[in-house]
Parts: sequence; C-alpha cells; structure tokens
Amino acid sequence: MLRSSLGFHTLTMSYPIFIQESQQLISDFKKYSKETGALQMYPERGYFKIEFLSRAEGISWLIRPNVWLERAKLFVDMVDVTLNPKILGGIHDYITAATYDDLDAAIANFNRISASISPLLSSFEHYTLTRIDCCVNFALNELAPGCTHEQVINLIRRADIPPHYEAWKNRNPTSIQQDTSLGSFYLMNGSVHINCYSKYMKYEDQSRRNAERGRPPILEETMEAARDIIRFEVQCKPRKVYVLSREVTKSKGDPPNKYEHLLTHDVCIDRISSYYKKIIGRGGWYTLQEAIRKIQLQHFNSQKEERLIKALKRVSDYHSVAKAKAAYQGSDLDAFKRTLGDLASLGINPVTIPREWGIKHIPNLLYAYFDKVSEERINKQWEEEFILNYKKYAKDMEGI
Repeated sequence: MLRSSLGFHTLTMSYPIFIQESQQLISDFKKYSKETGALQMYPERGYFKIEFLSRAEGISWLIRPNVWLERAKLFVDMVDVTLNPKILGGIHDYITAATYDDLDAAIANFNRISASISPLLSSFEHYTLTRIDCCVNFALNELAPGCTHEQVINLIRRADIPPHYEAWKNRNPTSIQQDTSLGSFYLMNGSVHINCYSKYMKYEDQSRRNAERGRPPILEETMEAARDIIRFEVQCKPRKVYVLSREVTKSKGDPPNKYEHLLTHDVCIDRISSYYKKIIGRGGWYTLQEAIRKIQLQHFNSQKEERLIKALKRVSDYHSVAKAKAAYQGSDLDAFKRTLGDLASLGINPVTIPREWGIKHIPNLLYAYFDKVSEERINKQWEEEFILNYKKYAKDMEGI
C-alpha cells in the first residue's frame, strides 16, 4: 500500500449562536471538562479556544464574539470547529491524507462528541464549511528514492510565485533580513494559501514548541514515519470556500451543507493539480547539464535552443524562477513566460539540481504519484483476477 496519499487533512466549519447563548455554551464546556478532565480552555486573541488535551480526538473549537451575520442582519457569536477527519473517525494516522470515504465515521463521532458536551453545538449538517485544507503527501522513498527531504524542499523553494501571491516571511532572529522558513515554501493571497513543507521538519518544530509549553513531544514513531514525507497543501480560506460553495449552489441547488460536493476525491485532485502545476511546475528536475542535453536532443533551430538554454541559466543564476521572472518587464517578460511553457512541454523544470548533489534527475512528484496510483490499481486488478481465476481453477479440479 502506498504511503503517498492525496485528499485533505483538516476542515473548519462555522455555526452561529445567539450572543446570550455563548455563556451557556462556555458553561457546558467547563462542566464537561470538570467531569472528564479531557479539555483545556483558554482565551486567544479575544476569542475563546477549547481543545482536547489528547491529539487523538481530532477536534477543537473556537468561539468568536460579535460577528456580523450578513444574511440575518445581526451580530452573533460564531462557533468555529476545526477537525481532522482521519483522526476524528478513529484512525490514528497523522500522515495519510483523509478522503471522502473517511467522512461517515468522522461525522458520526462529531455528532456524538457535540451531543455529549452541549445541545448548543448542534450536529454536523447545520455547520457551514469555511476552510478546506487539501493536500498531497509525497513519500520520497516511493517517488524519488535517493533524495532527502532537505534537497526537495531546497528545489521547491526556488519555484514560481503566481501573480497576486506573496511569500510568507518571518523575522530571522540572527539577521535583519526576512525569509521564509527553511523547511517550507509558503505563499499567500486573500483567499488561498499554499504551503509546501517537510513533514519531519514540521514535527521537529512542533516538538520544540510543545516542550516550551510543557506539553509532550511528538512520538518518535510518528517522527520516523514522517521523515521522507513532503506535503503540498492548498488552504482554501473562507473567501475561496464561499466562491466554491456559490458554484455548487448554482449547479446543485442549495444543499444545507455542501461537503458532499466540495470534498470529493476528483475535486481534491483538480484543486491540488492546478496549484502544483502553476507553482512548482509540470516538469521534472534535472541538473543544468542534463537539462541542456535534453534540449539539444530535440534538434530545435539554433534560435529556439539558445532561448531555452538561456532561460535555464537565468533561473540558475537567480536561484529562483520567481526572482528570474521579476527581472523581466513588458515583452521580455511575456517571452520568458512562453519559454517556461516550452520547457514544461519538454518535461523540464526550470529549477535545476546542483551538480554537487550527484543526482541527475528527480521526477515531477505529482506525476510520479499519479503513476504509482495507476500502477497499484493495475496490480490490484491483476491480483483480483488471479485470485478469481485460481478459485475457478480449484473448483474445476474438485470435479475431476
């Protein structure tokens, strides 16, 4: 079974309650916490946050006061629920992405937990989806053996930044400069955030923060399972989810909860594929020398060959597609973008592998994942057919 996986990992849903009901809900949370000892509750940036002490539940709440509800033309308090469907459904797997098939068990447990705490939490179907985090987990030992997560993140951090996105920056305590986290490539706009990161490095950071807060570290077996996992994540924020929900309403009527249309496997594939190709690209990674050799094998005219090679060297000199692109303007920028498209059609990523790594080629991880899935399905079909034929053969032998 593949360790690589595609789907979603967390969802956030919202449910309005009257302002006068908030204190009752908080009292219900406190009563449940006193009876079970399972919750911790604390204020956070003017909100009230509630979490299980154990990560094994896969659900947390945030109560936001005085939110204007446009459709009702009044102020309400909003209950935001963030859930990990895989964990909430009882599968304690912090690596594998959840899929639509995990939702039935997750919804049943969501309703059970909500009912045990307070009737004010209502049931799943009354909530509105406000954030969807789709993701694909790449297990490098399956898709690009011989590569480390540090190497792949190094290449991904040199990818393109689409228009209207900017890289998230944090303050480096050892420098006056600002830069993104070395373990991730994080892009933002008003409606969608893209985060590509090493799951192992993320757990390392989380364990450190847990220690600072007096909480237990990430389990060693969880850390080891994540060692070669690269996650590409598409975080659809409320504005984007609203647009997607409106599209569902136009085509499917007005279902009270649109998760059945927004979380299907095909929708997750389309969403992830679109952003992955736009940012990281459609080609595989090569050394500069190997990429030039591939271009020369095409026997283009000298002008086109020179143009493609020049673009590769430009990206190599700037150590980033985004930085190379930013150096162009006007018609030169249009020409550079067309050249990037030409390289993509050849299966060549403009970001090249440093020669000192001793690696000539790393495949496009998304395409490598789809190839592995296809191969696994063919093998499974062959195995099922073999078993069926064997049973038929065994039955025939009984009659001899």
